Amino acid sequence: MSLRTDLLPVIDELRALAGPTGFDVRTSQLTIRTRTWAGGRRGLGPISDSDLTLEKRYKIRELSLREVSGSGGAFEMGDVKVGPITPTDVSGGGYTATQLAPDGQQGTEIIYVITGDLAGEYARIDFDQTKPFSWYMTLRKRRTTP
Repeated sequence: MSLRTDLLPVIDELRALAGPTGFDVRTSQLTIRTRTWAGGRRGLGPISDSDLTLEKRYKIRELSLREVSGSGGAFEMGDVKVGPITPTDVSGGGYTATQLAPDGQQGTEIIYVITGDLAGEYARIDFDQTKPFSWYMTLRKRRTTP
């Protein structure tokens, strides 16, 4: 076992303190929806949705002016950051990169749905996996959000 593998479950448990079984201070929740169009293209035929709902332990916040201005045009005001998210480990805790950023194949649409504060439908614009114990996603509100 490596130090990373040993620490991931501990870090995941610490983040759980902010979740529904802990202090319950998070008001927003993220659902990653994979929408498949039966006709092979968006808008053709009936749809089927498959949802992965992340626990309420992950922080969801708007990017600061400093983060937006320092991004070189990659981010905009109103973009939101989700994380830190614990990567998966051998004990089954956390999430894989494929679960958080699924492949949008032909006839498939990936929608990030936030409920609570900052509610709406979002698209992923960045997935930061540079840190070994915490990943971050940056999302932008879709134009078609209700």
